[in-house]
Amino acid sequence: MELNGSVAVVHGAAGALGSAIVRALARDGATVHVTGRTLAPLEVLAAEVGGTAAQVDATDPGAVDAHLADVGRVDIAVNAVGADHVQGVPLRDLAVDDYLRPIVAVATTQFVTATTAARHMAAAGGGVIVVLSTTAARVGLPSDGFGPACAAVEAFARQLASEVGPSGVRVVCVRPDAIPGSVAHGSHAAAMWSRAAQARGSTLEEAMAGGLGVPGALLAEELSLGALGDVVAFLASDRARAMTATVTNLSRGALPDL
Repeated sequence: MELNGSVAVVHGAAGALGSAIVRALARDGATVHVTGRTLAPLEVLAAEVGGTAAQVDATDPGAVDAHLADVGRVDIAVNAVGADHVQGVPLRDLAVDDYLRPIVAVATTQFVTATTAARHMAAAGGGVIVVLSTTAARVGLPSDGFGPACAAVEAFARQLASEVGPSGVRVVCVRPDAIPGSVAHGSHAAAMWSRAAQARGSTLEEAMAGGLGVPGALLAEELSLGALGDVVAFLASDRARAMTATVTNLSRGALPDL
């Protein structure tokens, strides 16, 4: 198995994206330590994959640092923390607080977990940090601050990678499109997309039938949670050892790289 012997920490592990990533890392041989805000689902997931569970606030530098110190060696760090936000309201009508909320939330948690992991990994001589954005970073969304938040994550990943590369630490970003399977998971995505659909005069079911992702995908198959997990596991492995300061595009061709 490609990750056999590796130690991974996943923040936001109980969510739809996080749990898929946890299962992929564990399947490929990593020991996975899962964290999040609510302990009960984390304990179930940890028992499934043979890891440990801890309640950690991923916006608290002290809490994140203490947990990584308890884990000991950390080879892989992933932040899959989600951020609920307002969709479906034109920017000209959006309150300042609603615009800033996802920017502050996403930028804060990614900064805290990635920089803390970077310090631990640099001291140990290497590691891989995986951050998540979405296709919102590259398309015009006329409704919220989530696009700027995702763009900030991608820029941050490049900057951090340039700092920690000489210490043997890689930083890679994954940019998935909307994943319909996350709705069934029961995460905040279902409520968020329902509100957005209602604001546009439709239902979540109608929105899903029309496609939740960026229009114009070249592949007919929807992006799945399993596919996301597979990509993260690959990026965390030694097979991707030459990849850093880069964004992996999971838009199914809707956003061609130029």
